[in-house]
Amino acid sequence: MKTLTPLLFFLLCISVLVKGQESFDSLIVLHRDTVFFDFGQYDIRPDADTVLRQAVASFLHKKGRQIRITAHTDAVGTGEANLTLSENRAKAVKDTLVALGLPAEAITTEVFGENIPIADNNSDEGRQRNRRATIALIKTIKLIRIKGRIINPEDSTGLLADLIIRTKGFQDSLQTDSNGYFEYPVPDQTVVGIDAYAPGFFFSSQMLKAQAGQMDLITLELSPAKTGESVDLQNLYFVGDQAVLLTRSQPELPKVLKFMQINPTIKIEIAGHVNLPNQPPVGPETWDYNLSVRRAKLVYDFLLENGISEDRVIYKGYGNSEMRYPRATSLKEQELNRRVEIRVLEE
Repeated sequence: MKTLTPLLFFLLCISVLVKGQESFDSLIVLHRDTVFFDFGQYDIRPDADTVLRQAVASFLHKKGRQIRITAHTDAVGTGEANLTLSENRAKAVKDTLVALGLPAEAITTEVFGENIPIADNNSDEGRQRNRRATIALIKTIKLIRIKGRIINPEDSTGLLADLIIRTKGFQDSLQTDSNGYFEYPVPDQTVVGIDAYAPGFFFSSQMLKAQAGQMDLITLELSPAKTGESVDLQNLYFVGDQAVLLTRSQPELPKVLKFMQINPTIKIEIAGHVNLPNQPPVGPETWDYNLSVRRAKLVYDFLLENGISEDRVIYKGYGNSEMRYPRATSLKEQELNRRVEIRVLEE
C-alpha cells in the first residue's frame, strides 16, 4: 500500500470546530490504495485480492483506525445509473473486507458516480482508471491549537514574523499576524519545534510538548540585529575536539542561511570559541585556537556553498579569550563557553 508524504499528513477531514476550542479530533490518512472494475460491473476482480488483504493486515490489531471506501464510475451511461453502480461497487468492497475479517462498524463508504474522474473519459484507458474504488486507512487523532506571540524584547511589541512548525512527522510554514500572534493545530502529546524569523532581527527557536489543557501562550523573543550585536547559535554542538557537527545539530545551519536570506544587506562575522577554563588565553599558533577557527569556518563554508556572497560574511576564532565562564564548573557553563556566534558588522 502507498504511504502518503508528510505534507499530506493533514488531513482527510477535520471535525467542525467551536471558536476558541483548544482540542478537537481529526482524521489522518495513513495509507491509500485503489481497486478497479470492469465496465458496468461491480464484482471484485482477482487482481484486487492483494490490495484488499493488505488493507485488512494494516487494520487488524491496531487501535483507533478506520477504513473509508470511495467508489466511482466512468462517464458512460446516465448519472443516476452510475451513482447506483458506484453504490454497488462500494458495497462489494465492504462486503469483501468484512468477509476477510474486518468489523463492519469500522468501515464507511462514500459514492460519487461519474462526478470525480481522475482521467479522460474519451479513451478506454481513461475510462478504466475511472472505474475504481479507493480504500483509505485512516486514524483518529486529537489535535490541539498551540498559540503564541513573537515579540521584540526591547519594547514588547509584536513582530510580523515567518514561522516554521515542525514535528517528527511533518513540517509546515506560516506567518504571524501584524501583532505577532499565531496559532496552529498539532497532534496532542507531540514534541513541536518552532523557528521564528523576521527581517531586521535575529532568529530564535523553541521546542515544546503539545499537551491539551496545559498550554500557555508561547512567547518567542527576536532581538534586533543591530550593528555590534551578537547572538549564539542555539543547539550547535560539535564532536569533542573536532570541527564536526553532531548529527542533531545539522538542522541549525539552514536557520543561519535563512537569516542571511531575509536580511540581504546585513554583514556578519562568524565567531568561534573553545572551552578552556582556568587557563590563560591560548595563542593563534595553538591547536585549541585553530579549533575555534575551524568551527567558525564550518558555518562560513556552509553559507558560501548555499549562495551567500563572501563579501557579506567573515569568520574568526577567538580561542578561549572570550569565555562566558572563565572558571566554569558545570557542564552547562562549559557548553556556553564552547560556542559559535553571529556578530553583526553592518546592517
